[in-house]
Amino acid sequence: MCGADFARYGGATTCVLAHMGGQFIALDAGTGIMNLPAEVTAQKKLPLLLTHAHADHLLGLPMCSYVMVKGARLDIYGARRAGLSPRQQVERLVSPPLWPITPDDFLTELCFHDMPDTMQLGEVRVDAMEGNHSGGVTLLRLKAEGKCFVFATDCTFSDELRPELVEFARGCDLLLADGQYNDEEWPTRKTFGHSTWRMAAELAEACGAKRLRVVHHDPTHTDAMLAAWDKTLQEQDPAYAFAREGETIEL
Repeated sequence: MCGADFARYGGATTCVLAHMGGQFIALDAGTGIMNLPAEVTAQKKLPLLLTHAHADHLLGLPMCSYVMVKGARLDIYGARRAGLSPRQQVERLVSPPLWPITPDDFLTELCFHDMPDTMQLGEVRVDAMEGNHSGGVTLLRLKAEGKCFVFATDCTFSDELRPELVEFARGCDLLLADGQYNDEEWPTRKTFGHSTWRMAAELAEACGAKRLRVVHHDPTHTDAMLAAWDKTLQEQDPAYAFAREGETIEL
């Protein structure tokens, strides 16, 4: 959503930009990726880690300034979904008739890779595990220089998944956790592949996360609604809060 009621927490779809180990790494390519700072476009090689290729996590890619940087390279990592490679998933959206050009027409070179369970991007170690979401989702842990953050969006933190996820996120400096719904909405949305913000807080407490940001806000939730829940969340723990568009967090 956009407009005055959505200006504080933001109306862009999901994109997180990490600066670790002397490099930038993008996580997901929602419309937020259209706001990459100039220092990112100056980096001639940029990794992009896709949790999944649902449209709201991919919409910003063809309009992102980085794909028009001649001589640059965008390395896109993603899991195979529905029998499709990462390239084939992206091409489903970024090709006619849904888009006038294909990834091959961008000035930036796009290189696609299957997402391994563990990989090294320079000084950054990336670990991945499968989450609980319709069509699948990859949960990510990035670690460098003794600091670690976990990106767990678009996931239902079910009782079955919880033990593995708690260990995956154990002791992280920052947990970005899905909290799309509130308790009242949950009974009619529990099969939608997301969680409530209280479930996100429970996960943060269980894994010992030093800080929590609740992500993937429901597009119908206004700033006033989110601010009220944010207050309740911070009363539970001042290190817990709802993520805001453009927010910078130092680990």
